[in-house]
Formats: sequence, C-alpha cells, structure tokens
Amino acid sequence: MNLKDKKFLVTGGAGFIGSHTVDALIKKGANVTIIDNLVTGRKENLNPKAKFYKMNIADPKIEEIFKKERPEIIYHFAFNVLVPKSVEDPLVDMDSISGSLNILKNARKYGVKKIIFSSSGFIYGNNPNLPVKETESFEPVSPYAIAKYAVENYLRFFNKLIGLPYLIFRYAAVYGPGQVTGAMSDYIRKLAAGKQAEIWGDGMKTRDYVYIDDAVRANLLALEVPSNYPDPVFNIGTSIETTLNEIYWEIAKILKKDPRPIYLPDRAGEQVRYSLDYSKIKKAFGWQPKYNLEKGLKSRIKAEGLL
Repeated sequence: MNLKDKKFLVTGGAGFIGSHTVDALIKKGANVTIIDNLVTGRKENLNPKAKFYKMNIADPKIEEIFKKERPEIIYHFAFNVLVPKSVEDPLVDMDSISGSLNILKNARKYGVKKIIFSSSGFIYGNNPNLPVKETESFEPVSPYAIAKYAVENYLRFFNKLIGLPYLIFRYAAVYGPGQVTGAMSDYIRKLAAGKQAEIWGDGMKTRDYVYIDDAVRANLLALEVPSNYPDPVFNIGTSIETTLNEIYWEIAKILKKDPRPIYLPDRAGEQVRYSLDYSKIKKAFGWQPKYNLEKGLKSRIKAEGLL
C-alpha cells in the first residue's frame, strides 16, 4: 500500500510498540496523528513529524481531533499496561474500555476505514495447548486480559453494526530498544548497573518473546489485509517458550554479569506458561519472526548503549 499522505491516528503513539509503529509509518510518507496521555508513554518517543495531542482516550474532546484530522486508519495501542495494579483494582481497566468505545464511536461517525487493535496473548490464560492457536478459548487470569477481550468483542459488534473493518493482533511479549516497562526491562536495567533484579516466583514461568521489528512488520502488513477478510485475528509471536530464569541468565551472559536473581513470592493474576502459534498469519500473509531471542537481546542491549 502506498502510504504517502494517508491519514493515520495512533493511540498510545508515545508508548513502546506505538512509537515504533509511528516511526515506520512516517518513514513511508504517512500523515500521523498521535493521542497519548503520557502516563506510561514518553515524550522522547514522539516522532517530531507527527501531530501530537496529549489526551486520555476516554475524554469526550477526542471528537474534536477526529473532526479536525479526519483519520482514515487507526492503530489502537492506548491501554493500561500496569497489570498488577489492575489485579489490585480492576476498575483501573475501565478507563481503557470506555476510551476504546470512545474511539470506536468516533471512528463510526467520521468514516474511518479500518481499525487495527493491539490485543494480547494473555487472553488465552493458562491454556495447556501450547503453542496456542487463535481458535482456543478465552481463559482470563487478569482484569487486563478481560479488558482486552472486551474491546475485541466491541470491534466485532461495530463491524456487524456498521461494517467497520478491523484487525486484531494478539501479541506475545514484545521487546526491543526504548522499552522501559516489564520484567525484561527491569532485568536489563539492574544487571547493567551491577545490581540484581527481582523475579516473582521460582523463575519457571514462561513467556514468548517477539522482537519489536518483527511486530512492526506485522503492523504494516495489516494494511494489506482485505477489509472483508474473515475472522481477522492473528497471533504475533515465535511459538517458543522461554522461562524467566533463562531470559535472566541470557541477559547476564550478554552483559557479562553474575546472575543471582532475588526470588520473591509469586503474585496473583500471573500467567504460568505462554507461547503463541503464528501459523495462521504465516500461511495467509507470509509473516514470520526474523529475530531469535539471542539476536534480539543483543540488538536491544547494543541499541541502548549497554554493550
């Protein structure tokens, strides 16, 4: 797709995945508007060529942005990512749900042509059928997963109601340069400083780590998916499980540090095992990850000036 002068709205465009996607869109000549409240997003992530509005997506004034900017395509990344906080108080995620509905309502009113939603592989919960396929059941272990799945269903509703085209990506654990939240970032930050990081539990929980460049390639590929594509829900992962202990040891090896993590009692709302089957998007559109974990970690650590 030729993106020159096409109008995009990226919610959460100052966040990790959102900002990398904005950079890729602008590099291809797109006209990008960002909405971000900068709670977890960062000013330094903002592309200077994008138009930026500091605003919560639940704010009714969002309509003024739609009216002025007239976006054709929306990438919806804005969402509460502080999962332990929402486990303590599930009402935290209501803002993400009401904000998503605010975006959808205005997308309907102002003729948006497609919405690409950043969902999560966490919606599968502790499903034993790994790597998990898109057809597996919804088994939430946190309010965050429930909120993500709720927005998925609102997208389906708006599609049936008015034919609003959508696409859903259920990401694995995306990582890369510029990421500041999450366990991996904590491990890198503390080990690089000569300290040890905390691991909740015994370190045997697994995650599926997908590098940011691979995730962004999928995000751009979404623009090529036909608007009438049946069941446009795709996993974005590597189908590989890695324990938290393994990731900690690998980071320590790259940084040439002695790995002695501090183990803490496990927390509620945690996913025990996690890997996503990406065969659906590979078969349909040829996407597959190009970065293995070692290559991705070295690329991230080097880009952050720690090597």
